[in-house]
Amino acid sequence: MDLSRLKHVRDICPLNASHHATITASKWVLPIAARGRPIAIFEHGHSIALVSNRILTWHRSFTRTTNAPPKFDPPSYIYIHEWVSDVQPKPHEYAGWVPFGFASKQGVTFLDERDHTSLWSSHARRHLKIFQKSGATIRNGTIEEFKKNSHNCYLGESVLEHVLDQTIAVLEERPEDLEIYVAELASEPIGFFIVAHCTEVSQSYYIGGFYTAVGSKQQAITGLINHWFKRSRELGLPHVNFGDMCGPWTPKFDPSIGYSNFKTHFGIHRVWHPQTLWKIRFRLFNLDAVDSTTPGVEIKKPTL
Repeated sequence: MDLSRLKHVRDICPLNASHHATITASKWVLPIAARGRPIAIFEHGHSIALVSNRILTWHRSFTRTTNAPPKFDPPSYIYIHEWVSDVQPKPHEYAGWVPFGFASKQGVTFLDERDHTSLWSSHARRHLKIFQKSGATIRNGTIEEFKKNSHNCYLGESVLEHVLDQTIAVLEERPEDLEIYVAELASEPIGFFIVAHCTEVSQSYYIGGFYTAVGSKQQAITGLINHWFKRSRELGLPHVNFGDMCGPWTPKFDPSIGYSNFKTHFGIHRVWHPQTLWKIRFRLFNLDAVDSTTPGVEIKKPTL
């Protein structure tokens, strides 16, 4: 595996929210993010209550701008507020917040008028020719087919469960935006590819997929990625997002290296999103006097 590819990806820091917006802070994701959890909606983002009890409250807030999320004051002994911004706030904008952890990175390809395969590596183009010569076809499929054939895939159980959970969440809340592509050879599925289309941020997002032993030989995933790029262009979505990937100087034992290196073959930019910001508060007295709501914030029931 040529790991030098990870060092030469075109890296971008998102300075413009409208051009590098993420699905996590969009209005599109709200019903998916909620899924029974308390959520507060404000003008430039939303907050989700990951934990909420007398001992600990943990809010995760997503914003589309550099404006800080509203202040909440829940009646718990320990309060953690995590802020994830689409664009990097300036120091004066996050005064009182502490940066912690690593910046998330995603592999994004920007589609333009050119043939998208012209941006691909020679390795990827060669694999696409193998798929095209195999006689395999691609059609839309269902989550039931994905589940039925998943026992033939290479994915670990935990990864497969995560993919299914995300797929079911989108299917329940945004079924019109979910597509499952199936590569077939001689009427037998050899690969699956699941995506969600979000016109609000002009991106199509890869959720998950797999290939069978036959699909591995016939380069089914590369064929499915080519279909995804074409379909995104048809829908007028100028960006396709492969999801998380590692940075250029990741240790060789990092398990994300393999799939990250694979993504570099498809003309991606590695988009670095801002580091997460945190506030932690400890309260020992007078909990009953605390109001758990925030004036001016639209709260979806149940309240944060």
